[in-house]
Amino acid sequence: MEKYATIGTAGHVDHGKTQLIKALTGINTDRLIEEQKRGISIELGFAYLTLPDGKKVGIVDVPGHEKFVKQMLAGVGGIDAVLFVIAADEGIMPQTREHFDILNLLEIKKGIIVVTKIDIVDKDWLDLVEEDIRKQLKAGFLKDAPLCKVSSLTMEGIPELKKEILTLLSHLDKKKEDLPARMPIDRVFSMKGFGTVVTGTIKCGVFYKGQEVIIEPGGKTARIRNIQVHGDPVNEVEAGQRGALNLSGITVNEIKKGSTLVIPGYYHTGHIIDVELTNLPSEKRSIKHRQLVHFHLGTTEKLGRIHLLESEALKPGATQHAQIILEEPILAAPGDRFVIRFFSPVITIGGGKVLGFSAYKKKRFKTEIIKELEVKAKGNWKQLIGQVTVLPISLDEICHLLNYSKEETKKIIKDSLKGSELIVLYEDGRELYWNRQIAEKWQQKICADVLRYQRQHPLSPGMGREELKKAMETDLSLKRWQLILEWISAKGLLKISGNRIEPYPKPKLPAEIEEKLNCLLAAYEAAGLSPPQTMESAGLCAIPSGQEQEYLDYLCRVGKLVKIQDYYFSTSALNRAKKELSEMLKERKEITASEARERWQTSRKYTIFLLEYFDSINFTKRIGPVRRLYKEN
Repeated sequence: MEKYATIGTAGHVDHGKTQLIKALTGINTDRLIEEQKRGISIELGFAYLTLPDGKKVGIVDVPGHEKFVKQMLAGVGGIDAVLFVIAADEGIMPQTREHFDILNLLEIKKGIIVVTKIDIVDKDWLDLVEEDIRKQLKAGFLKDAPLCKVSSLTMEGIPELKKEILTLLSHLDKKKEDLPARMPIDRVFSMKGFGTVVTGTIKCGVFYKGQEVIIEPGGKTARIRNIQVHGDPVNEVEAGQRGALNLSGITVNEIKKGSTLVIPGYYHTGHIIDVELTNLPSEKRSIKHRQLVHFHLGTTEKLGRIHLLESEALKPGATQHAQIILEEPILAAPGDRFVIRFFSPVITIGGGKVLGFSAYKKKRFKTEIIKELEVKAKGNWKQLIGQVTVLPISLDEICHLLNYSKEETKKIIKDSLKGSELIVLYEDGRELYWNRQIAEKWQQKICADVLRYQRQHPLSPGMGREELKKAMETDLSLKRWQLILEWISAKGLLKISGNRIEPYPKPKLPAEIEEKLNCLLAAYEAAGLSPPQTMESAGLCAIPSGQEQEYLDYLCRVGKLVKIQDYYFSTSALNRAKKELSEMLKERKEITASEARERWQTSRKYTIFLLEYFDSINFTKRIGPVRRLYKEN
């Protein structure tokens, strides 16, 4: 069987769901006085069935009354299979049908049909009821489900039902334990001596004692102090189990039933959801564009409006892509199933699959938008990987965005890498995956932008990293932006110098600019160790006003000039000065500033600047009033 599982009940009011659970487990799930007094379930009830191997299977008992469908939806959102209960004396009733529709919309795949109260009908009637049940449930997940006939009063058929439950559990799909932990909260209460307690069925992943958690929406943080599963203290609770988690650092009043408990850093909330929406085949009315509905997902219920993308109305039995515009944000993940009910009268009309959040309301009747959503809806894994890798992204991030397990995602990525559909970048030792087609388009645009900038600013040291990022209109982190630039640079297409990006090879300077540069350099070389006035030299070389510094900076970058203090010296003049200084120091071991000035034939100011420069490059060393060669000290 699946490692852990939770079973739910469903069916019309007063068809014996609670009594059936009591017969199976010995636990009465009607905990409220009003429930026991009225003989109907109002809130969710919880029990567990102990299997022969000692394992415990969680059971959720849901209300059957039409007024409490909201509670029913909160209960069945996390179940793996259902005991679909129908009373022998009444057969299929209105809430039987609505519960059946809801379970189909939520894609519950496994179940057992349980006919209760067989002790109050004769065999002929029972045969007729069974025939009618099979006929009415033939279109749906219970078409080939086993049917058990029981009496919770006499216990007839209960042993056989337990055997069927064991068989059912052995065929359940594997849970996604390697996804980030998530638990829709169905109860919140305070326990004396412990404090805040939340309960729910673990949707995926594992929660650990001592772990930091977040309650969404709202972003409230807490820490798991203790965990119980079916009343037993444990250190962890896994996907498929029902858990009671004692939280510290948060009060009961800060948590709403319908919130979701998650681990930090993975899940997001939003109020615009892309969906694949289906109108029930049994529903007589169409779902209209902008219709106000009750939106149910997990234990959450919110009001929202339907934003149809392909038509003005969704006919019964039809499916199309749409958005749900909610009045308040919720937490959801791709693949989550949801149900919608009319605002008034409050009846179930449809449901479907979450495709993801959207930052904006999408334009209607747009082919490219519909195609994008079709890929998400069909679950074409390789195409989906292509969609989510529009920017470099890690394995964990892909798993979160697509709600896939690591095992599934690794296989798809491996195939995509074999087909050269992805490239790999490395961030702190972990792999990031990037759609190759998009990466190559980025490369072309980045190189084109950098080249265009260089041609517009030929003397520039290159385009600024931030300026280039802005031109790409991306909110990518600086760290990952740098990885992209380094990837292109490694291909020999860019040169990165600090915060500047140059094309490689760099375009040749225009002849007019080359001429001005040569003129300016000649002026500084002719001046020797008594540098000329910049403005005067620039004027002689016809350099436009305001561009003098740009020309000087360029000559410094290419090694023709050196800036010392606020003055510029030609490299050739500095090399001559250095040679002369070396000759003097070899002759007399040490030299004063006056002696250097006399040899260089320049002013005292420039002499001091030059000597300090040679000190800074470790050619000379100052010792009191004299200089010596650095290597001799």
